[in-house]
Amino acid sequence: MNITVIQQVAVMALLAAVGYFCRKTNMLDENSTKKLSGLLLNIVIPVVILVSYQKPFDASMLGGLLLSFALAGASIISSLLIIPLIFRRKERSGVVNERLAAVYSNCAFMGIPLIQGLFGNDGVFYLTAYITLFNVLMFTHGALSVSGEKFTLKTLGKALLHPCVIFIAVGMVLFLLNIRLPQVLLDVCEQLAGLNTPLAMIVAGSVIATVRLRDAVKKPRLYAVCFIKLMAIPMLLLGLCAVCGFDRLISGVNVIAAACPTAAACTMFAIKYDKNPGYSSELFAAATVLSCVTLPLILTIFEHTVR
Repeated sequence: MNITVIQQVAVMALLAAVGYFCRKTNMLDENSTKKLSGLLLNIVIPVVILVSYQKPFDASMLGGLLLSFALAGASIISSLLIIPLIFRRKERSGVVNERLAAVYSNCAFMGIPLIQGLFGNDGVFYLTAYITLFNVLMFTHGALSVSGEKFTLKTLGKALLHPCVIFIAVGMVLFLLNIRLPQVLLDVCEQLAGLNTPLAMIVAGSVIATVRLRDAVKKPRLYAVCFIKLMAIPMLLLGLCAVCGFDRLISGVNVIAAACPTAAACTMFAIKYDKNPGYSSELFAAATVLSCVTLPLILTIFEHTVR
């Protein structure tokens, strides 16, 4: 698996370099990057999820999905409880950005192509649990943390109506009822799903191109956030999986999801609510670049500890 991980990360890094080049040469700008990001979030990623559910019903897979929900919950919710104890000064500039960057993972943009490359559609199927919890919490807790607004049923409803969550629900119903999409429609969906990896990494590269990395690397707290996000949290989850002897595929999917860099949505919310968007972009860029080293390392440790 180690060589496969390195190869997959290398492919994604080169695709991100294409996005970086396009932004630097003005083939992409802020507006076009936002539109590509919207295309990914609202069409391509939901379709990838739907395709992953197009398989014959299997009770064991349903049980595995429930286990995946439990592991995703253990990872994200424990992070939500622990991270504020580490970055404690709520009034300090940038602390909200740091908390979100340390908790929320780029589980869809980077997680899907990486897991698809390693585990195929079965891996994406189990990843939907992590994506579901991510969307519900990111668009409630995450958005409210940045905006300063209070929790309401409206914000919860907005999170549940995100296209990713809707397509997870639709895909689950089709899976449980053992319904297959018509072949022509399935072919279209698979063609759209194929856009995920290149588009996601081009968008990531475009965002990284806007950051002054020379300034970012001089900030010590940035390294602390990246260490917690990229190493500490996934290692804790990896240890739990190893000790409890959970299914290797499901464990691997959730460890990878937790080890993915900071979610792009953290930067999107920071821009929307004018909450230190520059620092949020630096956190995203640094975590994404450093993940090219930490992801293969985490997967190497996983390969030798979880049997």
